[in-house]
Amino acid sequence: MRLFSRSLIKQAFALLFLTLTIASSNKSFSYNLPSNQEKPLNDENIQALQKISKGVSTVARHAEKAVVFVSVYKTTRGLPPGMIDPFEFFFGMPGNGRGPGGRGEPRERREEGLGSGFIIDLNQGYVLTNNHVVQDADVIQLKFSNGETREAKIVGRDPNTDVAIVQIKEKGFNKNGLSQLILGDSDSVNVGDFAIAVGAPYGLEASVSFGIISAMGRGSLQITSMGNFIQTDAAINPGNSGGPLLNTAGQVIGMNTAIYSRSGGYNGIGFAVPSNLARRITEQLINTGKVSRGYIGVQLQPIDPELQKGLNLPKDVSGSIVARVVEGGPADKAGIEPGDVITAINKQLVKNPSDATNSIGLMAPGSNAVFSIVRNGKNREIAAKVAEFPNESTPTKTKSIGKEDAPFGMMLQSLSAEARDKYRLDSKKGLLIVEVMEGSEAERLELQKGDLILTVNGKPVSDVSAFKSMVKQSGSRVLLRIERAGQYFFVPLKNK
Repeated sequence: MRLFSRSLIKQAFALLFLTLTIASSNKSFSYNLPSNQEKPLNDENIQALQKISKGVSTVARHAEKAVVFVSVYKTTRGLPPGMIDPFEFFFGMPGNGRGPGGRGEPRERREEGLGSGFIIDLNQGYVLTNNHVVQDADVIQLKFSNGETREAKIVGRDPNTDVAIVQIKEKGFNKNGLSQLILGDSDSVNVGDFAIAVGAPYGLEASVSFGIISAMGRGSLQITSMGNFIQTDAAINPGNSGGPLLNTAGQVIGMNTAIYSRSGGYNGIGFAVPSNLARRITEQLINTGKVSRGYIGVQLQPIDPELQKGLNLPKDVSGSIVARVVEGGPADKAGIEPGDVITAINKQLVKNPSDATNSIGLMAPGSNAVFSIVRNGKNREIAAKVAEFPNESTPTKTKSIGKEDAPFGMMLQSLSAEARDKYRLDSKKGLLIVEVMEGSEAERLELQKGDLILTVNGKPVSDVSAFKSMVKQSGSRVLLRIERAGQYFFVPLKNK
């Protein structure tokens, strides 16, 4: 046995006593946050914020009863892009090229897509959503806020405006706890107004975001072929498509459709189909199963600074230049000509081709349209009756002018029947560009082989000698009208 001295034992007891004392002290000590003796902030500004907060909450709770989570399923054959069939990778593709022993048709796979929608008629079971959410779907399932899931069928859809209407298949579905949303007046919306977006971003159902209206009348976005969009900074992400954009009265002012994003996520720029447009399309789809569009038979081109000079337009004139007039169409009958600059339609300013396309395309066939135009530097108005947009299979003849070949780095020749077929040209006369020289003025303006010159400064041309003569008689600028495979536009060239 090992012996310890008295001093060591005393030191050990002293240390034990100190340790127990500290432990006892720590055990009895507890920290409490200071009690809040101050009253909450409650001046009139705070009260205003609280009212806004409660208002947003009320609108969101009401909207959630009408918003649906949309799941779509479609069957495709083969493998997703970029994937390799492991059987073919390891065993090759003997037989018919389908794998070992020729396995027959590519195996089917089921793809799933997610989106949003909202009930616009609870009794009839109509749900509004985006066309791109439901197109090509084999099965459409709607999940409601009351937990019920039901299959739906497509009533009608319109790719041109990205609007679709679906209907719940089961007529006696459970409506308890559900509601419908009212389409408000999107024309009364102003930049800076509050906006509330509801949907299922990334599949997260009944998500609410809050922001403002950032801009109105956003066209030329290449989201759809028709329609101006409402821009908002209320957070919209993948899966929000088809959900409602609401005002502070709980009315739908738009249908969330697209985002501008480099990453695929929220960047503060979202776009919604205006409710007034959605209403018109929805009613037509329900009543007739299709959408009738206005048509006047012109092809339009934006005006850039070079064209502004070539057309001798004042700097304060903006609009769209008529590059083509379809023979026998409403515009042709009304007297509109290639080279006319449309500045307004029914007193509504036209800043670009998209403005004109939307204005006419969304008019009902049979409507009257008054075009404010500039022709040869003079203002005039021309009235035309809007027709129904023809089917794609309906042939149309083009009011042609002429084409040929010459300076500016272009090799030209008169148009032949063979060349007309080869380059898919509508016009029967003109000068064909058969070669564009490198570094030339023609190359700078992106003219190319197969383009057809129809007019020089508004005058038809169909042979090279006439073209050269016209160019010599021109001033410092030459304005050519071109056809490229059925597309018409003007090009201003600098005449040295």
